[in-house]
Amino acid sequence: MKICICDDDILIHDILKNELLKYKNMLSEVEIEDLFSAEDLVKQYNHNNNYDIIFLDVEMLELNGIEAAEEIRKKDSKVIIIFISSHPNYVFESFNVEPLHFLVKPISEAEFKNVFFRAVSKYNTLNSVLSLKWQNERYQIKISQILYIEAYRRHITVYTENEYFEAVGKLSEMLKVLEPHGFIRTHQGFLVNMDFIKRFDISDVVLFNDKRIMLSVRKRTEALQKFNDYLMRKKW
Repeated sequence: MKICICDDDILIHDILKNELLKYKNMLSEVEIEDLFSAEDLVKQYNHNNNYDIIFLDVEMLELNGIEAAEEIRKKDSKVIIIFISSHPNYVFESFNVEPLHFLVKPISEAEFKNVFFRAVSKYNTLNSVLSLKWQNERYQIKISQILYIEAYRRHITVYTENEYFEAVGKLSEMLKVLEPHGFIRTHQGFLVNMDFIKRFDISDVVLFNDKRIMLSVRKRTEALQKFNDYLMRKKW
């Protein structure tokens, strides 16, 4: 896990690192990087140096934390951003970049623990894998990269952006594994990752790559409700 602390106050770096060290036993490998300006953080992303969790100060000289997060989101939709600030009035302005949380200085030990545990849980979800077996081969696919799954009888095909994988299995069994990760059933033969849904049409679900997935009359109401719930959860 790569964690970045981006704040122009060195004292905040020391406080956060001391808090992080209390939970080092729950993580096998952790790399913590210190940055002291939002410009340096954006430069790291411009050089393809990504992070898993960013603790990001809002008020910094020149580029502020929210502006930096807007640039980062163009390159990385999955990074877990936790804003930190002395002024809670920034919280509503931060919604557009979908932070996990907004920590108000001074940071309490109890609140940090709660937020960090949520961050680790989200990190684990984003890095969970689906194990598949097809003939004599076995695959490990990141669940967060799966767009949709198509099934016919006991044969399933798992589609990512650039690849597809075949396996023996049932869609109902796949749903039990993938529903906690944001997958919905849109049709008797399809599961879809809600992270990649652009919109619902009358008889299709349209993904961000414009791929159309069948949407049955029987599944439409339930699928729409789950997608609306998903959108509401993403607002914070």
